Amino acid sequence: MRYIISIDATRCTGCRICEMVCSLSHTGACWPERSRLRVVSEETDGRIESVPVLCMQCEVPACRLACPTGATFEGGPVGAILVAAEKCIGCSACVWACPFGASELDLATRVAHRCDLCEGDPRCVKYCPTGSLRYLPEDKLAIAEQRRKLGVLIDLQRLIRG
Repeated sequence: MRYIISIDATRCTGCRICEMVCSLSHTGACWPERSRLRVVSEETDGRIESVPVLCMQCEVPACRLACPTGATFEGGPVGAILVAAEKCIGCSACVWACPFGASELDLATRVAHRCDLCEGDPRCVKYCPTGSLRYLPEDKLAIAEQRRKLGVLIDLQRLIRG
């Protein structure tokens, strides 16, 4: 059974611990800009609302369809959407294709990256102090819950992209 990271934006405080833990576990340094997820914050009516943005592990990934070299593929121990660094040319096609804004180019390597689910043990979930991130089985209930919560994320992305 596949698993997904479910986001509950109502619980996110914008602490960015998830970004720090992700960058540390993937690069060996606390460099949030190299994290495979990011926290987007927006001020609304005097309140700051934050939403973690990460790969939704789409059934038909737009990033994979857009990749001209086949660098984006499904694999690894949990069937995550991954990037073969040796095939990536840094063209950003996957970045622009992702409807959630979850693909990015690594600032240091110029290779695309996104959440790889940490081989089934996502550190962002483990260290999230509020429970905003949860690692759940991909069943119909989890998918329905995720789609409902993504409405908030998509609205926020539209605000950011203008």
